[in-house]
Amino acid sequence: MSVDVVVIGGGIIGCTAAYYLAKKGRSIAIVEKHSIAGGTTARNFSWINASTKTSDADYHHLNALGVRMYADLAEKYGPASLGLGGTGAIGIARRSEAATYVAMQNQARTLKELGYPVEWLDLPALRALEPDITFSGDTEGLLTPSDKSLDAPMFSRFMIDQVRQMGGQVMEHCSALEIVVDDDGNATGLVTDQGLIKTSGILLAVGPDTPEVLGRLTGYDGFATRFPVRKVPGLLVSTPRVEEGLVRHLLYTDIGGEFHIFPEQGGGLRLASDDVDGQVIEDHSPEHIRDLAEGLLRRMKSMAPKFAGIDCLDSCSLSVGVRAYPDDGKSIAGALPGAGGVFMIATHSGITLAPALGSLIAELIVDGVVPRMLRPFGLERLPGF
Repeated sequence: MSVDVVVIGGGIIGCTAAYYLAKKGRSIAIVEKHSIAGGTTARNFSWINASTKTSDADYHHLNALGVRMYADLAEKYGPASLGLGGTGAIGIARRSEAATYVAMQNQARTLKELGYPVEWLDLPALRALEPDITFSGDTEGLLTPSDKSLDAPMFSRFMIDQVRQMGGQVMEHCSALEIVVDDDGNATGLVTDQGLIKTSGILLAVGPDTPEVLGRLTGYDGFATRFPVRKVPGLLVSTPRVEEGLVRHLLYTDIGGEFHIFPEQGGGLRLASDDVDGQVIEDHSPEHIRDLAEGLLRRMKSMAPKFAGIDCLDSCSLSVGVRAYPDDGKSIAGALPGAGGVFMIATHSGITLAPALGSLIAELIVDGVVPRMLRPFGLERLPGF
């Protein structure tokens, strides 16, 4: 087989990049060691947003581009086809908890300065939007209406269907083994356990497995131990269907500890907490995971008295997703220095960034020029590159 570009990794990043490459007329093969969208893409919070990315303007604008591109795709294909929901998100804070309240006010101010749609909610407005959630008398909120939710596996499979329709090849349960290069260090092919694929372009999009896969493909063991991407596990609790309207927006708060609530399109709730994720790192035994899930259900019950709480624990789906996290918390996207024709994407916030990074890396691969929005996110910024 001979193609223009081989995409290694069939998660949301790889599938979306393959879509934009095929749209630019490139012949594509996607190599996925398991099944499409079966890894991190299937185990994440799936919140499309730029509302929580305010510490760096370049990174915010990259995420905001992702939000806008989902809206464009929804206009083209329809949100239902993509698994896209548009509830918006609400941050919750209390005036009596000064640190978190001031932080959310600063977040609102920064988002306005960056041009991201926001609306500050007083208590009556908050209660009108979420009538079944219990709010204390000093609670206020920050609404970001552009934020969206996503069925990430559904979206990824839709992208793959589009790639197939444009002539792309999809090779599931196929492992990438080695990059073949010529005497000048330029890629000429990819060896897989299903044979050689001749190509002059390779895009690596394997998320948290990036260090190990790079080490294997290049034969350089240093990548496996020193590449600046960490694995960060996260616990997701998906509840059975709840009463309609119990939670109407994606909610997040730092009151009593960080907590995220996501109304799933199937009628249940998805619960997560970065605070809890830190405990998953230390102990991910089944017993400990169940205890942590019970704590999240109790928190949900305290916020929404109509919710079943721990009574629904045995009917919940508990999963731990492992996410890629670059050392500086931002995306890595661009060419691999010293390896002609080899490109990579490794990022946190992959759900939000899939269309933005996918389209920009396609532009780089096809045109050979780094797009302006990608310039801050190349490997060259990191020590050792």
